[in-house]
Amino acid sequence: MKKIVSLLCLFLAVFSWAGVSLALDALEVQALRPKAKLSFQALEEGKVLVSVQDKVGEAILGLKKEDFSIKQGPKTAKIISVEDVQEQRNIGLNIVLVVDNSYSMEQRKAVEPLLAALNSFLALVRPIDNVHVVTFVDPGAKQPRVSTRTFQANEAQALNQFLRGSFFPATTDGTYLYDSMQKGLEIIGQMPADSQKFMLVFSDGEDINSKVKGEEVALAAKGVSNFSAYAVDYMDKPGLDTFLSSFAQGHNGMIRKANSASDFLPILKKFSTTIFHRYVVTYRFLAPPTGTLTSAPSAVNIEEVTMVDSSPLLNHIYFDTGKSSIPSRYVALASPAETRAFAEEKLTGTMEKHHHVLNVIGKRLLANPEARITLVGCNSNTGVEKGKMALAKSRAEAVAAYLKAVWGIDPSRMEIKARNLPAVPSSSRVPEGIVENQRVEILATHPAILDTIKSIYLLEQADTKEIRITPSLQAETEIAHWQLRLLGADKVLATREGAGNPPTEVAFALETLGLRNLAALGQLSADLEVKDKEGNVFSTASSPIAINFIRREERIAQKTGNKVVEKYGLILFDFDRTELKDRNQVIVNRVLARVAELKSVVMDIAGHTDSIGTEKYNIDLSARRAKAVYDTTLQAKSVAAANITHTGNGPNNPPYDNSLPEGRSLNRTVIITLQYVE
Repeated sequence: MKKIVSLLCLFLAVFSWAGVSLALDALEVQALRPKAKLSFQALEEGKVLVSVQDKVGEAILGLKKEDFSIKQGPKTAKIISVEDVQEQRNIGLNIVLVVDNSYSMEQRKAVEPLLAALNSFLALVRPIDNVHVVTFVDPGAKQPRVSTRTFQANEAQALNQFLRGSFFPATTDGTYLYDSMQKGLEIIGQMPADSQKFMLVFSDGEDINSKVKGEEVALAAKGVSNFSAYAVDYMDKPGLDTFLSSFAQGHNGMIRKANSASDFLPILKKFSTTIFHRYVVTYRFLAPPTGTLTSAPSAVNIEEVTMVDSSPLLNHIYFDTGKSSIPSRYVALASPAETRAFAEEKLTGTMEKHHHVLNVIGKRLLANPEARITLVGCNSNTGVEKGKMALAKSRAEAVAAYLKAVWGIDPSRMEIKARNLPAVPSSSRVPEGIVENQRVEILATHPAILDTIKSIYLLEQADTKEIRITPSLQAETEIAHWQLRLLGADKVLATREGAGNPPTEVAFALETLGLRNLAALGQLSADLEVKDKEGNVFSTASSPIAINFIRREERIAQKTGNKVVEKYGLILFDFDRTELKDRNQVIVNRVLARVAELKSVVMDIAGHTDSIGTEKYNIDLSARRAKAVYDTTLQAKSVAAANITHTGNGPNNPPYDNSLPEGRSLNRTVIITLQYVE
């Protein structure tokens, strides 16, 4: 059965203890016991005095650390210890006894039983406690308005002696209960506001002679902090006195009916247990996380190199489902006037070149007037495109129309054909393959029309592929959230974040950050902020990462040689094939001839695939494609085997965007990279 957590939560603002100002905003102390009532007094930072009572107001004894919970906002404290207040010699209690010593006590032969019961109660008083006694006194001629007598001590014998003297040699004729309670509240009002204060009232009869009214007593008690009231009703009438009941129960206390003098001792023993048996709970809030943030490498060298980029010409134009208009990602010149400024050698990057493919072919057709092309329009032959030969034809016509209108290509040089699936289709079992079949294939009678697109430009090359950031954290509780930022010149370059503990290492690929941008920054740094489940926040930063930029002009000036990278991408392989044939064989032969011209060259052969299919199969497929190029290179004996590396990446680290059909097609390739010093 689930525990019912019933508690009285008191919230403290700013208080002063022993001259030290402590801010304990919204401190919440809970007793994890069924139907428990709790009140507490903050003693100092990390320590509270707690009273826990059951549903009838009696103290709950024997509580341990696991029975308490202390919170402050979102923070939960660790309970260090729980001690009974009787074992604490440095925490005093403030007690005011209001005792009815009227004549009716003598008549009812209740004086000695009461004194014995009070003696048992006061036996628990320690030197550190502060006890006041208020009794009745009949006003006389010399003091007509005084109806109370007070005494203060912290020693049981003196207190008992005063009480006995209040009954002997004579009791009072009048009953001054409200006057005495008002006097007791005046004494309590002089006590420190943050201290725990108790009033114990013993009444033998209803108030008759007080000048103070019950309403005034209730008003005086209103708003007194850390105050508990207890009452013994020995009035000679059935039931509990209404005023005393309201007073005690309204101030975190209780009232008991004494039907005979023999009830005094057990009632006061109950009260003493509740008043004296309190707990000192020491606690501490969990410390914020700590840790460090390291980065590797400590420096990044970025070098400006000459890039000779020979990209394959992908002779496909891909169309949206059911559409025959050329997609907007393909660059269309507005008029024939713009064709004069177009130069394919100024294009950088294979994807940029492909999106200019109609302009590349248009210019090459102008340069080779004897060349003819065939435009084969295809549909995916599935879904809304199934059997739509007219759609396939209109796609080919859209390409022909652009070449005629912008590049002035005579329609007689362009043959238009239409079919459902391409001659060598992609798989129709997956959506990606279906989209790849929605295309126009461009075939040419002259090899120059579909030859590779070569360009030369400056490119930044780094000696590492990534920055690795390693957090090392120590926390007393669970991490709720983390955020890691990579910074350059106080600008946020990249952000990673998540719930729970941060990864043991976070990597940032330099290529995605832009090497040219990084070169201009001079240095990088990282910072980490974590928040634990208690609301504690911790942040730390890494040491700076130096960015060293080596310009091409500097190498030339220093006569250290200009670093050159030549990249050759093979024409896309047929879907799921590895054979080197046709244009791919031409490109490989061209690379081998180039290698023969160089004195010292390092060759890297990297096979890639699209994202269709399983990773394991695609890695194997790309490795077989790379191996085919490697074997051909070895047979030519142009490069020593020690200077050649070959690998199959499969769908990992794709050079082009797999979300586009042209990106997936271009990824079915082998990229040959040559590096040498000019």
